[in-house]
Amino acid sequence: MKDKKEKNKEATQEENTENNESSFTKLIYIILLYVFYLFGGLFNEKLTKTQYEYKDSENNIKNLRFKYPSISLCTLSILSFGISTYMSKTMKTKIFKEEVFSPISFHDKSIIGVLYTISTFTSQIALLYLDFIVKTIGKSCKSASIMFIYFLNTIPFCNSLLKKLLNNNEKDSKNKEDKILQKDVIKVIMTTTSVILFNLSSGSDKKGKNNDSSNSSFFGIIILLISLFSDGLLSLKEKMIQGNINSNKKYNGYEKIICWEYMQIFSFFTFMFGFGQIIFNIFFGDYIQIFKIILNNKILLKDLLSYAIFDVLGQSVLFIFLGKYGPLALSMVTSVRKILSISISILYFGKSISFPQSISLLLATSIIFWEIYDKGSKNKPKEIKKKNE
Repeated sequence: MKDKKEKNKEATQEENTENNESSFTKLIYIILLYVFYLFGGLFNEKLTKTQYEYKDSENNIKNLRFKYPSISLCTLSILSFGISTYMSKTMKTKIFKEEVFSPISFHDKSIIGVLYTISTFTSQIALLYLDFIVKTIGKSCKSASIMFIYFLNTIPFCNSLLKKLLNNNEKDSKNKEDKILQKDVIKVIMTTTSVILFNLSSGSDKKGKNNDSSNSSFFGIIILLISLFSDGLLSLKEKMIQGNINSNKKYNGYEKIICWEYMQIFSFFTFMFGFGQIIFNIFFGDYIQIFKIILNNKILLKDLLSYAIFDVLGQSVLFIFLGKYGPLALSMVTSVRKILSISISILYFGKSISFPQSISLLLATSIIFWEIYDKGSKNKPKEIKKKNE
């Protein structure tokens, strides 16, 4: 009896130490994720908002606002592709004894690559016309993506087009769609109100420039909507790919590799599109002069490289965290990160927040926490089932 009790004590002690180690490791990953993405976001905002000084051919001092997302995203993609290729190969050799080919077809790779590229570029372009806070608020509402796709599905032509694009033959029940729609309508209304409130307040502060700022804000919101729509389609396609992988026993364990493969695909397509833009602008634009300015301006070069390095490190930690702790834990961490990003952006850049803007931020925070609650409540029945089994 004593031996059994001692063994049980030892077992519980081992479990406690393992849990403590796991919690500590998880905390380290969360801190790294916050630090890397926060610095990446700050350098990204600084790049698009700062007026960098440079000397022209006649030695006159001029200011340059960095509005060249193709250059920043190409720099980011090169680093991202290198890390994801290395991690993908390393993970494959660890998990699979024999060589395993990718379960994602070339057609599917092309679709998710193009959708991610559209989402990334439009998100970066939107930052040229909108405040970082407005962009973060808009991108935080995933329900907007669901809404766009839902309304497009009601149009017969768009419905058939989306099914061909996503290779989707499944039909969801109306009741399920209606339940999703009722909840998402409120979230989208809250997000729209939040964005309008923040934009109107910031526009009223700029005297004499109201028309220009309102036009540029409207253009920025349109671009942001395109980015959100691409996010929605990308999320649907990823779920379909994941379903195909899970149904094939040959790819057991591939869920730990798939995120690195996505990163590899996304960075490749982003680089190709950005590189194409750069080549075009070298011959028909002013990119030769821009490259000279970047290389001669140490502050601009430092900000550009810092943005790329921190963002890639953030992506890498994000995928490691996803593989270890699952999508639910990651979604909660990233949701809180968005609130921190908004707060630090306000503090770091010394932004004055008016009363309507504070209401806007309160609405945005409510939406983010609502998303966390929804994801948590969806996962609870699964956890209960596992415990019962």
